[in-house]
Amino acid sequence: MVVSKVAQKVPRSPGVEEVTEQDNTFSNQIVVLFSAPLLTEELLPVENLSIKTEIEAISSVLEEISQPIALEIVVKVATSQTLQDVLSHRVKPLIIHFIGHGMREGDSTALVLEDEEGITRSFSEEELEIALSNHQQAPCQLALLNACHSEKLAQAFVKAGVSHVIAVNAEDKILDLAARCFSRRLYQALFNQELVADSFLLSRNAVKLDDQLKKLFNSQTFQQGVNFEEAFKFKLLPQAAHKQSLIIEPADTHSIIYPQWSNTNIPRENPDFVGRKQEIHQVIKVLVESDKRCLALHGMGGIGKTALAYTIGQWLNERSRYKHGVWFISLRDTDSVGTLITKVKQELELRTFALERELRDSRLFFILDDLDKLIENESDELIELLNSLLEQCPNLRLLLTCRDSLVRDLVYCHQQEVCSMGASETRQIFRKYAPSQSQWGNNHDLMADFNLLVKFLDGYPLPIKLAASYMVETQSTLKMLCEDLEIEPLDVLETYSPQQRKERSLRITLERSFEMLSVEAKDIFPLLAFFPSGLSRDLARAVWGRSGNRALLELFKFSMAEKSLTASDWRVNLPEPARTYAKSKLQHKRGIEYLAPQALDFYQSNFCEQVLKLFENGEAHQGQQLLVQENSNLIYFLEWGYDHELSSDHICRSARITASLTPYWRWLEPNQDPLSRLDLALAAAQRNQDQEGEDLVRNVIAALASRGEFKDVQSLVQESDKLKSFEFTSITVNRHGEEIDREQKQAKYFREILPDDVPLDMVYIPGGTFMMGSPETECYDKEKPQHLVSVSPFLMGKYPVTQAQWKAIAFGAELSSIASRTDWKFERGFNPNPAYFQDSQDSDHHPVEQVSWYDAVEFCQRLSRYTGGEYRLPSEAEWEYACRAVTTTPFHFGETISTQLANYNGNYTYGKGVKGEYLKQTTPVEYFQVANKFGLCEMHGNVWEWCEDDWHENYEGAPTDGSPWLSDNNGTTKVIRGGSWCNQPYSCRCASRVTGSPGLADYDHIGLRVVCVVPRTM
Repeated sequence: MVVSKVAQKVPRSPGVEEVTEQDNTFSNQIVVLFSAPLLTEELLPVENLSIKTEIEAISSVLEEISQPIALEIVVKVATSQTLQDVLSHRVKPLIIHFIGHGMREGDSTALVLEDEEGITRSFSEEELEIALSNHQQAPCQLALLNACHSEKLAQAFVKAGVSHVIAVNAEDKILDLAARCFSRRLYQALFNQELVADSFLLSRNAVKLDDQLKKLFNSQTFQQGVNFEEAFKFKLLPQAAHKQSLIIEPADTHSIIYPQWSNTNIPRENPDFVGRKQEIHQVIKVLVESDKRCLALHGMGGIGKTALAYTIGQWLNERSRYKHGVWFISLRDTDSVGTLITKVKQELELRTFALERELRDSRLFFILDDLDKLIENESDELIELLNSLLEQCPNLRLLLTCRDSLVRDLVYCHQQEVCSMGASETRQIFRKYAPSQSQWGNNHDLMADFNLLVKFLDGYPLPIKLAASYMVETQSTLKMLCEDLEIEPLDVLETYSPQQRKERSLRITLERSFEMLSVEAKDIFPLLAFFPSGLSRDLARAVWGRSGNRALLELFKFSMAEKSLTASDWRVNLPEPARTYAKSKLQHKRGIEYLAPQALDFYQSNFCEQVLKLFENGEAHQGQQLLVQENSNLIYFLEWGYDHELSSDHICRSARITASLTPYWRWLEPNQDPLSRLDLALAAAQRNQDQEGEDLVRNVIAALASRGEFKDVQSLVQESDKLKSFEFTSITVNRHGEEIDREQKQAKYFREILPDDVPLDMVYIPGGTFMMGSPETECYDKEKPQHLVSVSPFLMGKYPVTQAQWKAIAFGAELSSIASRTDWKFERGFNPNPAYFQDSQDSDHHPVEQVSWYDAVEFCQRLSRYTGGEYRLPSEAEWEYACRAVTTTPFHFGETISTQLANYNGNYTYGKGVKGEYLKQTTPVEYFQVANKFGLCEMHGNVWEWCEDDWHENYEGAPTDGSPWLSDNNGTTKVIRGGSWCNQPYSCRCASRVTGSPGLADYDHIGLRVVCVVPRTM
């Protein structure tokens, strides 16, 4: 933040008043205090103001200022506490801007703040004077009170020494539109160095000329246009010339810091939501006043539970009530607790599936929406998970939505039923979606017709939207709408129960809307019932072409489908309970048998390719997100395919999809062993005579069976409480070796404690797919051809094996009780410290570097026997995958390398890099304090590292599953990777590979790094 001293600055415009010298400190900061309470003290709804629109207008106009300015916009909710904090803060803002309501009672006025429950809290003139008193300096240079009746309140700022105060006449209210127009022009003028007086006049003139105000009806003149009346409501205080500009610290570059909407997956605004302020307040009140940490909203389908929960989340996040955020998890058609956990893990980017451990110290608000399918299928498991979270995570709060009450056995829970909306809210929603009232007709019975319609709709949100949208699309008058909906007279409606009225309004509004659809939309609407995860635009286009997207837009217009609010792609759902109605409209031979083959073709030819490409390019989170949000659809169609798919082209799509996605199956079905799916897929491929698909499935089954790592390491990450997190720094450089990015990241690891308390840290490496070998730009034949390799998860040493670790196994292990077992036999002699550089004070932290391949294998065997785990050398594919860490550049740092980041012969350069220091020896493994994006250190330089593979001249015929490439010749040479302290930088590239005799141990630059498959400590 840039800070300026008023005493050292003078106004920039020549020939105007000088600023009175003060010992004041002002920051280049605008503090916006907004007040948006839900209810009055009498629990009546408070009128909404366009607060977000006004703040965004300020931000946008400041970004367009011609000269460089460095400003920070700080937005705070206006409570009595935050107001006092802002006014008494040591570093004062340039401007304090209040956005909200003002009130008048007799001769007194007050700002309308909000309390922690969302109720109005009047802040009187006397209270404002107290908050501003006893301070030796003014709280800001300019105060803008964009609130009705604020002129008297402004006097408190004048008394406190604020040079410029803008407010609204004490007798007047101000239109929200006029207030926004005024403030936007004011900021534009002030930060273009206009005098305050001139800026004020320019802002009033902007109100006089505003086009939207020109269209408003003036109740005093009975004509359109309220511009002049609104413009002259603004007052500039005190009564002085104001012939000076604001004192703003100059800046070299233009910088506007605006608070971002963060720590949530909920968009900032939900334009579809109307009303329900009493219900929001009731939930907030429970959170504030009681010990209930779980709130369950229940009510009939379509009554508005999801929209209410969504808006509660927005309200809480806007006020920063929860440090670690507010998160909305849609669980519609989720039928297993495992999938629920997966969705939470993916949305919050958690490192493990153990939610209780991950969230134990987090201050979070979770909305788990639409638990109906879970309650139906795994009610006991769901209750157990929720209770466990509430017991073990004291700062976690849950908001649940479902049709039926969840009272049974759920602790710390408050139940709240979501009921019909009131008549006033029904009218409000209808007007929001209906055409302008000029279309409603002008018959004398207009109000009676409207009251009849409101009674018929009975506060049921979905029929309200359907009826209003129908009126728009058919261009009906209100009387015509009532006739089309077959609304009985009021005395007949009164005889129905509320449940009967709701059932009738839903059925009739759905029927009328369906009758108006085009042929394409009538065809697609029933089929949406087969997409529990929603229908994406890409899938709609693949099945129905361009007409499919047109039909979806038509369903939107009639409010028969709704866009998913939290999906990463454009996706539509059927609102409940419209899905039941949709199923009733299915035609013969136009059901799942018609749809499934086309959907499977899309998943096999489009979806799988997209997912695999994301994982291959290191965009694992996006790949996981796509799998999680499509999982219910995909499983539904795959299960149909296993039993019913009969392809004419001998391509079994369900089998090929299953084989392709097996490495990522935990994101589709977290509790399902992929082998069970693969068996079904194999039978389906055989039935369809798809030999290629059958081979793909068999290869995946064989890979899982032979390596065993997929299940072991995956379960380790999902279930173990032994994995811990560590933080590290990852750096990216440009082609000149200059640092351009520095990230603080986290990874999972476990620690083996070797004899003499020597630690060995093993880092979890997630599985994935990558391009192995060098591209054409690096041009080394022995590193070609580039080929796609899929690697299962594993654990790898954070550093090369150190001298301390080697000695611990060489000496300490043999003295331990475990080492004395009769079944522990070593096949060959074992060097106690194979290192040339072993005489320095910190040599224990240097890597061993005179290690033969045989020595390296022997070390792994001894380590395995001592720990009870399974340690080995990495395969060449595993080594390169771990080194690249989702990057594709020559080095995981970027296009080149620097001796500030790695230990190599710095007399030489790579690409556009520069020369550096040549140390002529190894360095301690913690020397550079940087890692790649997996958390591994020293992957480039310091010492070469042995791999398990036999040497081959190139990659022709190399395995693609990450396994070591072995030959029948036991005397063959072995692969070495990574480069060393004495090598030129080209030898240290990710793709660089050389050969070495397995008995080679005379040089001082070859070490090892170990891989763990099944650690004992798990």
